[in-house]
Amino acid sequence: MGKKLERVMKGDRSATSATSHDTSDVDEPYSCTGDFEADYTELCNRAGLMEIPKVVPRPHRPGPPPPPDPKCATPMSQRESCKSARSTRMEKVEEPTSPVPSEQEEPPPTTYTTSDKFDYFRPKVQVELEKPEDKKSMTEVYIRGWKVDQKYIDIFKQCFPAADKLHTIDFWNVGLTDNTLAQFAAVASQCLNLRTVKLDGNPVPGEGFHQLIGEDSMIVSMSLRSCKITDKGAELIGKALSTAKTRNQSLCALNLNSNLITDAGACHIANGLRMNRTLLVLSIANNAIGDDAAKKFGEVLSRFSLTHEEVVERRKVLSEKGAPDIRRSPISRRAESRDRPGSQSSRSQLDKSMAKSGRASSKAKKDKKEDDKKGKGKDDKWKKEPQRGASKVVSLAETLGKATKGKGRQSGGKKGQGAGSITEAETPDIPEIINPLLEEAERVDGELLIPGNRALINLNISRNRIGEAGLKALLKGIQYQITLTTLGSRSGGTGLMRLSVQKNNFSPSHELYLKVQELMMTRDPLYKPPSKTPDDESTSQATGS
Repeated sequence: MGKKLERVMKGDRSATSATSHDTSDVDEPYSCTGDFEADYTELCNRAGLMEIPKVVPRPHRPGPPPPPDPKCATPMSQRESCKSARSTRMEKVEEPTSPVPSEQEEPPPTTYTTSDKFDYFRPKVQVELEKPEDKKSMTEVYIRGWKVDQKYIDIFKQCFPAADKLHTIDFWNVGLTDNTLAQFAAVASQCLNLRTVKLDGNPVPGEGFHQLIGEDSMIVSMSLRSCKITDKGAELIGKALSTAKTRNQSLCALNLNSNLITDAGACHIANGLRMNRTLLVLSIANNAIGDDAAKKFGEVLSRFSLTHEEVVERRKVLSEKGAPDIRRSPISRRAESRDRPGSQSSRSQLDKSMAKSGRASSKAKKDKKEDDKKGKGKDDKWKKEPQRGASKVVSLAETLGKATKGKGRQSGGKKGQGAGSITEAETPDIPEIINPLLEEAERVDGELLIPGNRALINLNISRNRIGEAGLKALLKGIQYQITLTTLGSRSGGTGLMRLSVQKNNFSPSHELYLKVQELMMTRDPLYKPPSKTPDDESTSQATGS
């Protein structure tokens, strides 16, 4: 009896030691490898989740079927042969008939795919791989129709940053809350290559979507359709786009369709476009926007007056740049006094500068003559010039690399192809984004006016409540942009190329609407003028003669 008891005690000790060893393994922190499926499954098991949504490839529409082989018989010819065989059998009733073979079954449709019963409604994590054989090449994640709670957010915190090539996250109707949205924004900032975020169908009480498009955000495209965003959320988004001191410099497309934005919220978004020169596409269709917001958009697109805060910030920027303020009067009251004529100091400064320039030019001419005497020609001069410009090119490339650090996909080039490998002959033509506060201003009636936003090229405000007054303001803004473009001023952009204002509170045959359509038709980059028919050409020749 004692021996049996000792054996049982030894077994219990071994079992407890094994379980303690297993728990110690589970308690160890897990480091993600970049393989999303393996990392996600392991972290779900460690979190104690009973049902784990599977990671599956994102389904795609099947490709077109291969063309039929002309050598093989087509189904139509088979049907015709069957029909001819039936007709011959009907004529010869006396002959014994053989069983008629059934026609060939049609292949399944190629425009969609089928799945097992109820498999479509089961929670899944759909992923897109750049290379199907490489599990670490995940580029896109799609979750649709099931709640992503705190447990899954904690798991994604570790999985998403480890996926180096992840550039798209699409969470549709996943039941985000204020807490999970804030944590998702923190995770998105850690994904260096994340460029597209879609959170359609996620109404959040706090409406904190502006956390995704802060000043340091790398997101290029964001969609927030059907999120029940009110004027409160629109105001936060407008301030995230730009203020007098800060502005977003990465977001290019913003979709706010089918929300609850009224004139007040749309005016805040329009104010966000005052100092923003990065956003190219804005869609706020199917909201409750009226004439007041349309007038605000027309003002921002044409030209607008600076507020007191913007004027103060403009003076700061100009002082940092060392440029004179254009509002400064050329003649001051102090210069007009008899005791100290204004021309004395200015003339002395002018004389000094002229003397310096004269000495510099004479010295340059003297050096040039000495070089010519010594036999130094233009070739040696050009040999020295690139060495001076090389440092400028390298510094420019390094500055660009710092500004765009983490943006875009990681290229698979060689390590030696960096900023320092740019040669002098490969000087890149880099368009510089000009600060709107540094643009040429004009004083009118005591207000300082600057040109409006010409970086926005696509504006969709269809299916709202805009009337004739709002349409008139939009038309005025478009005409102002066209005038600047005709004058050759393209420093701030080309202006609107596409404007969608249909299905508002005016008829499609309204005179202003037809004029807007006529102006925007020629500005659309995809517009193709109708080709002339022979009758039109003959008519034009006849009128010309």
